[in-house]
Amino acid sequence: MKLLIKRGLAIVLCLAMALSLAACASDSTPAGADEPEQPKDLGVIRLAMPPEGHIFNVIAETQGYLADEGVTVEAVPVANDAEVFAGIANGTIDVASTSGTNLPLQYISESWDLTVFGGYMLTGCMPIIAKVDRPWTGLEDLIGATVACEPNVYALTGPLLDLGHDPRTEITWLQPKDQAERIAMVSRGEADFALVGTPLNYQVISDPDIKVITYASDILPQYSCCRVEAPTEWIRENPELVKGLLKAWIRAMAYYDTHHDETVALVMEMTGKDEAFVRAYMDNPHFELNIDPMKKSVIRAWDYMDRLGLLDEDGERISIGDHINVNIYKEALDECQAQYGSENPKFYERLQVQFSQNDL
Repeated sequence: MKLLIKRGLAIVLCLAMALSLAACASDSTPAGADEPEQPKDLGVIRLAMPPEGHIFNVIAETQGYLADEGVTVEAVPVANDAEVFAGIANGTIDVASTSGTNLPLQYISESWDLTVFGGYMLTGCMPIIAKVDRPWTGLEDLIGATVACEPNVYALTGPLLDLGHDPRTEITWLQPKDQAERIAMVSRGEADFALVGTPLNYQVISDPDIKVITYASDILPQYSCCRVEAPTEWIRENPELVKGLLKAWIRAMAYYDTHHDETVALVMEMTGKDEAFVRAYMDNPHFELNIDPMKKSVIRAWDYMDRLGLLDEDGERISIGDHINVNIYKEALDECQAQYGSENPKFYERLQVQFSQNDL
């Protein structure tokens, strides 16, 4: 009897152990199988977001590239560049990307420790306009004229320096705060010429009294319209997060390269503008977006601003090359090419050539 009881207990224990092992096996990865890949979470980037939005970021978000790279972008609405740099100063903004090149360089010359690490617009669709009956023979037509624009727009004034002119004294500058007023000044005959920003293209082509005589990018190719910058310490503390953002934006640029009409639709939704307004600049070949930091173009801009007397006197002690980081971008580009290059080989080859020509 005792033997039967012992045998019964042994059977019960064996069954319990078998059930326990089966339960453990159902909750674990089978031997030899790969562990499931955990989604990356590199952190949050607070990005200054103007009313016209950010084309690469909206693509990266809607296509899932930011999520793939483990990056969360928190858009911080800003109405103007003053709010952008106030946000950087008080720590509520990490990254700026749509505030030109001259402004971040100006702040760097004033001892702000900012670093350029990427790009957004390489050349904006920035038209130089005049009345329809005004002749135009070239850049030197600006000499002796009245121009509605700031003299710190080195895309105009820098090449005039190279031609031996002093555009600060040889041109009369009118500087209304509202760029739409620049168009009105030309239309009223108060200014001979004006330069306006990319979002004003629809207004320009809709005015029968105005004509586009040339574009800023015709005068200074690859002039570096908008660079991407952040506090140097923040970049130093978050290199993987920065690389993740650049990878998502590089992939967005590749999408933009082959999905123009789809991107137009995204921008319409993002900005609330109609198709005619958006295509007035997005369909223009002078509108060129590019992620590359374009180190040589930034150094050229710094040199022009120095020669124009636009940098703070402390800028004389600053080497602008110390405020341009091309290494994180190159890592991001190499990784994107390795992971996604087969989707658009010529695109990634083009970016690698551009880097070798402009950042080394």
